[in-house]
Amino acid sequence: MFWKSSLVVGTAFYIAAFSASAQQSAEFDACVAEADGVSSKMLDCGKAEINKWDVRLNAAYQTLLHRSVDKTRAQLQQEQRAWLKHHLSESHRLAADPDNGSVAFLDSQSFELDDLVARTLQLEKRVGGKP
Repeated sequence: MFWKSSLVVGTAFYIAAFSASAQQSAEFDACVAEADGVSSKMLDCGKAEINKWDVRLNAAYQTLLHRSVDKTRAQLQQEQRAWLKHHLSESHRLAADPDNGSVAFLDSQSFELDDLVARTLQLEKRVGGKP
């Protein structure tokens, strides 16, 4: 019984965390709704959404990289490496949290998507000429 209540709480947290992101797609929302609280299905929804944002992030980064020269290029690369290092380490830390049980993967993925969205929007803003 405890396991089921933990899963319900975790599901609610997952949906609330992703719902806080104004940038998520309607397709993602529909996928999570169809998952009906099944964590493996919700993780599949998150993975698909992460893949979409990853493509956008890479496109923005490559555009900025091609526009940059010398010092600016090296600075952008250093900035991206630092972001990626933190992104991966925090995602792994959350996924391995022994106090979260089965919800740990949902927490990790929620962070991963929110962080990816934030970084993507930041890079896309710079592509558009805004600092």
